[in-house]
Amino acid sequence: MEPKQVIETTGCITKVENLSNIEFHTLDDTLVLESKQAFPGLTHRQNDDRPGAVYLALLFRYFPEKIYRLAKNLKDNYNADWWSASGEILIKNKIYPIIRIKGLSKYEYIPVIQDYYKNNDIKFMPYKLIRAEGKIKVYKHFRIIELIEGIYRDLYEPEKFYFVISEQLNWNMLVYLTRHIRSNLENPDFDAALGVINRFNGPEDVIRIFDHDKTLDRALSLRSHYLKALKKENLLIRQKGSAT
Repeated sequence: MEPKQVIETTGCITKVENLSNIEFHTLDDTLVLESKQAFPGLTHRQNDDRPGAVYLALLFRYFPEKIYRLAKNLKDNYNADWWSASGEILIKNKIYPIIRIKGLSKYEYIPVIQDYYKNNDIKFMPYKLIRAEGKIKVYKHFRIIELIEGIYRDLYEPEKFYFVISEQLNWNMLVYLTRHIRSNLENPDFDAALGVINRFNGPEDVIRIFDHDKTLDRALSLRSHYLKALKKENLLIRQKGSAT
């Protein structure tokens, strides 16, 4: 079989998770959040004491190039396994610019990372108590392969795949479709999010799936369920529109 071409590109992922403060191992008077359930759609998860996704809240928006240059230098300096991305979190109509850190082996690295950014003129948002649901949008780099037309596999996290959809969805519609699909599956254990993958001919809207079942058959099955459910909803919307 001919090897698949690796695609390196940019885009974004949007998801909703419950967020709370990290109270220890942070610089004084800074807002650092984490999600204990990074993939809330999963019912079976491994116990892990390592940090999940860590979000450093910033006082200002910075050019992504500045954040990514600093992130690369930081990673190179420490020969680190963690990786960073810029983004924003919406909590109760307030937007927090953030740097997301993933892959930390221990919380003690957080103030080291903060110190590096602080010494390079990145200012952090002051502490405030947060225990709330947040809509998270992360601008990230993808390293993927196209398994078949319209389905991509993530090469950093092989539990993730992305399938292309023909239209832009809002979060409420994704939640509605996912709830309906889960009710009709023998194995409903997967997490879904929205995404955009930038390609040469333009952005592709995708649904991101995180699933411990990494088979192509599983990816094909879930894509089929979503596309059928979306087609049905669009048909119902058109019928309601024509009836009024």
